[in-house]
Amino acid sequence: MARSPAEIQADMAFTRRVIERQLDALTPHVSRAWRRPGLMVAGGLALGFALSRVPLLRLAGTGARVVQAGLAIAGTAAAVDHFLSTRRSRPAA
Repeated sequence: MARSPAEIQADMAFTRRVIERQLDALTPHVSRAWRRPGLMVAGGLALGFALSRVPLLRLAGTGARVVQAGLAIAGTAAAVDHFLSTRRSRPAA
């Protein structure tokens, strides 16, 4: 059962229209997606350049101070939470 050339051409035209519609729907998303890696590379280069200007020991010291501050804040928050939870569990006298 051979198909006529007109049926084959109609199927090809239908397929082409479907593909064109899908590509048109995809185009806005693709243009934005191509910018993201470029922005990430540019940000990485800028950060690398900024960090290359800072001496390594100074950077390590700043990082250590940030970690110490974070631990102090976490300890304070845990102490306050513990204090408030024990106050709520005690019955009023």
